[in-house]
Amino acid sequence: MLIEMSRKLMEEDITIMTSIKGIGDKTAATFLVEMGGDINQFERSGKIIAMAGLDPAVYQSGKHEGKGRITKRGNRHLRRIIWMMTTSVIQYTDIFNTYYLKRRKEGLLYKMAVLATAHKLIHVIYAMLTQRTTFCPQVNS
Repeated sequence: MLIEMSRKLMEEDITIMTSIKGIGDKTAATFLVEMGGDINQFERSGKIIAMAGLDPAVYQSGKHEGKGRITKRGNRHLRRIIWMMTTSVIQYTDIFNTYYLKRRKEGLLYKMAVLATAHKLIHVIYAMLTQRTTFCPQVNS
């Protein structure tokens, strides 16, 4: 029922998101609903990442500034759906799979590499939704 209602309201957005192999109708609809429905309410893709609580926490003490774990201060449902989209996209889309493997070779742990890929995925989705274009692997690489 949620998919049918959101399909009517956000049909073009769902079509744009499902052009990425590994993202289905249910996942796209849930992402758009949890995000608030309108991509234009965000100035940049980093705001979506922060809303989901996937941004790194910053620790400051004097001149030292370090980054730690993710903040988890945002919408946990949005964070979960982004994680699901990312793990699926890593399996089915070569560009994201290549990026994930590159980050693993750089020494990142599994979860950190998936989160780095999630950031890339959110940047791509934000660009696609604001520019109203579908996913083209040759252009987006």
